[in-house]
Amino acid sequence: MRKILVVDDEHDICDFVSNFLTERGYQVFTALTGEDALAIVKKERPELALVDIKMNGMDGIALLKHIKSHDKNICVIMVTALEDQDSINEATRLGAFDYITKPLELEHLEKTVDKFDKMAERYEQP
Repeated sequence: MRKILVVDDEHDICDFVSNFLTERGYQVFTALTGEDALAIVKKERPELALVDIKMNGMDGIALLKHIKSHDKNICVIMVTALEDQDSINEATRLGAFDYITKPLELEHLEKTVDKFDKMAERYEQP
């Protein structure tokens, strides 16, 4: 079972995404802050993190840097309310796998996570 970390400072979004992914067979962890997310990364070692770019305290770009410095193999998908091309470009440069926009459309979220799954399966093949 793949582990996914959902990081957003909005509790409702964390619950919404967590429920959606749990129903699809993933083990999901949620964090409302970048600091809590880092503790989960270190303890649980998720394969995928969905990280909101705009958060109070540590923002998503700073969190992405910390995640990648801890474990470069964790796949990070950035979540943004606005198509802020500068932030998206910086996140991509720092190693983000992809990005999705809010409001979250379940079909797009599922396709993006499926894309990650297919990529991960290729690396797991002997």
